[in-house]
Amino acid sequence: MQENVYNNKTKTTVLTLLFLTWVVNYLDKNSMSVAIITISKEFSLTPTQGGMVISSFFLAYAIMQLIGGWLTDKYGAKKVILISLFVWSVFTIFTGFAWSFISLIIIRFLFGLGEGSFPSASSVALAENFPKEQRGRAKGLLSASTQIGSIISVLLAAVLIESVGWNTMFFIFGALGFVFLLLLWKYLPERAQQKETTQTQKVSYRNVLKNPTAWLLMLIYFGMSMVNWGLNSWLPSYWVNVRGLELVKTGFISMLPVACSLLGIILSSWALDKLAAGKEKFIIITGAVIGIIALYFTMNASTVTLALTFLCFAYFGVGLLSVVLAIPLKYFPQNSMGSTVGIMYFGGQMAGTIAPTLMGYTITLFNGSYNGAFTLLIGSLFIPIIASLFLKLNSTKQEIGSEVA
Repeated sequence: MQENVYNNKTKTTVLTLLFLTWVVNYLDKNSMSVAIITISKEFSLTPTQGGMVISSFFLAYAIMQLIGGWLTDKYGAKKVILISLFVWSVFTIFTGFAWSFISLIIIRFLFGLGEGSFPSASSVALAENFPKEQRGRAKGLLSASTQIGSIISVLLAAVLIESVGWNTMFFIFGALGFVFLLLLWKYLPERAQQKETTQTQKVSYRNVLKNPTAWLLMLIYFGMSMVNWGLNSWLPSYWVNVRGLELVKTGFISMLPVACSLLGIILSSWALDKLAAGKEKFIIITGAVIGIIALYFTMNASTVTLALTFLCFAYFGVGLLSVVLAIPLKYFPQNSMGSTVGIMYFGGQMAGTIAPTLMGYTITLFNGSYNGAFTLLIGSLFIPIIASLFLKLNSTKQEIGSEVA
């Protein structure tokens, strides 16, 4: 039965579909960080208001992490993925119809509610179709799609905004979501791994919430996401407003740092499947230290070339921290995995809620200077270091299994 569940064709299909859907996900999500430059001029938005537009998505996205993870454990990954993709594609299209600051806030909030269940559901879909000894690498490849999506979204968004306008760009991205909705409906397997046992127990969400390891992972992901979403939201504006680059050039110049992050993700995910239990914290601490040092030098760089070079090191360091995303797939039982991943992603998306608005406020507070914003990101990377010191994964499997499974 095991061989039938984990056949290579199924694994390839699942990973390919989820990979491409994550890329589409990032087109819809990250394109706003580029579009907000043009939208802010059209709607006369301040940097703080621009940050609020971006943060409204992440607030709703964070709320749905907890609910979506539980729903995935209860109903399986496929149903949750399809519903999530349908809703977020609808509101991606609606974004193109926005006419004011308030309408943008409401539409992006509803967009976040739709998309919020997808991360947990996609992780569970991997667990349903991959054996434990392959999940670290599979999750690494899936995480790589987010970086590829980041590269494509910034570049493609800049080109489309210049050529057809930001409204039409969101129409195109929303339509693309419906294409993948059909592909996932047809080819994504049902809850395959549940067939392995007839003794699958109900999920005790209260026990998952009581597990300290889940909350430590959430803190690690929160600190990492403060940097990721802070940079994703404001880096295009930084290149344009501080370094004097043209909008389309920001798309090209943003590709190299994200490629370095991709390298960090691949290395950390490969190491996760090879390292002895409990050693993952050293990858997290190393990545955070690299990120802190590199962001400091980025903030003080005298030229675009130096800023880009140090930013590449920062992205690589933060990419190493992505190992935290695969830890639940390695240590947590499957019947609580969606809930656990949901808690972790909740922390990440709360960072997405806080970082854009807080960075926008500091930029306004310091009269257009980004030094305060970079200092905020540097401070955020101390959170994963501290949380990792308390992370005990050696006995996690037994502890969580006895509580939830």
